Amino acid sequence: MDAPAIVLLGPPASGKGTQGRLLAREEDLSYFSTGKQLRREMKAASPLGKEVEPYLAAGQYVPDELVLALAIGWIRKVKGGWVLDGFPRTLPQAEELDRVLGVDGARLRALLLEGPVAELERRVTDRRECTACPWTGTRVQAELSGGVCPTCGATLGQRHDDDLENFRQRLKAFEELTLPVASYYEQSGRLLRVWGVGSPEEVFQNVQSELA
Repeated sequence: MDAPAIVLLGPPASGKGTQGRLLAREEDLSYFSTGKQLRREMKAASPLGKEVEPYLAAGQYVPDELVLALAIGWIRKVKGGWVLDGFPRTLPQAEELDRVLGVDGARLRALLLEGPVAELERRVTDRRECTACPWTGTRVQAELSGGVCPTCGATLGQRHDDDLENFRQRLKAFEELTLPVASYYEQSGRLLRVWGVGSPEEVFQNVQSELA
């Protein structure tokens, strides 16, 4: 059987990171978040980080050529199946991914996490994440752990782009640029829609049901 190739699509705060990590752990897949890596690059003040900082700060999508180099470079190093969180986000990115995968593109499945805007707004203001590892949780979880990551001990904080104005900018970009990606995959029978409201475990059951 061909190794799974899964891309996670969804508006900001729809749970892509949480579901991607659960899926990778359960199915023994490699996992990569383009957004998380870009924020790490920015924090490290790397050449890439300096280039993407204005876009991330304004809630805008990073130019295709920068994200493509990051994501495709990772895919080419992976052995076995994988999960990509937050890529592709534009139609040119999806088309280039298919070109790189070639005949293997037929095995790709795109999971679209959906939910009401009010719930997404609540999540985005409540979200806390580790500055060093993939841990993501809530404000209450962060307070209970004393502001340190329960996984690695690093500092927890709110993402710099997790405010409502920035969220609304990113939601608008998602509707304009990423929903066409969902349609692209739907036309080729590769799109799976998942209702993303509920506990992480409940949503993951929905994910597994769609992939079965």
